Amino acid sequence: MALLNVVVTLGIALAVSRFSGVSANPAMEMLRGQATGDRVMFFLRTLPQLFGEEVITVLPFLAIAWLLHMKCGLGRTAALVLAWLGAAVLFGMAHLPTYDWNWVQCLVIIGSARLVLLLGYLKTRNIWVSTGAHIINDWLLFGAMLLLSGLLAPA
Repeated sequence: MALLNVVVTLGIALAVSRFSGVSANPAMEMLRGQATGDRVMFFLRTLPQLFGEEVITVLPFLAIAWLLHMKCGLGRTAALVLAWLGAAVLFGMAHLPTYDWNWVQCLVIIGSARLVLLLGYLKTRNIWVSTGAHIINDWLLFGAMLLLSGLLAPA
C-alpha cells in the first residue's frame, strides 16, 4: 500500500504541478536545518500524529458509510464509495493550512493519497495497515527529499 501510494501521489503531484502551483511542506525546510538527532526525533514524533490522521479519516469514513447506507438507503457499495471519497475530501481539507490553502493541491494530491491509504483499511479492516502505509509513505517522501536536498545542495 505504501509503495502504491508513493507512486500514485508522485504521479499525480507531477501532473498537477505542471498546471497549478504547489506549496512545499514547511516541515521540509525545518528538517533541512536540523541536526541528525533532531531529525530522528521528528520522524519518531510523526508516529502518533500519523496514527491520529488515520483515526480522523477512518471514523468519518465509517460514519458517512453508515449514514448513507442505513439512513439514506443507498446500497452498500455506493455508500462505501461515497464515504471513501468524502473521507478523502475531508482529509485534504485538513491539510489546507499546511499547504498555504492550496485547494487543488490538497484536494487532488493529498486527497488522492488518502484514497490509496484508505484502501489498506478497506481491504483489511485494520487501522494499523493504513497507519503503517501512511508512516512508510511519509518517511520515504521526507527521507528522499532530505537525501536529494543534500545531494543537490551547492558545495
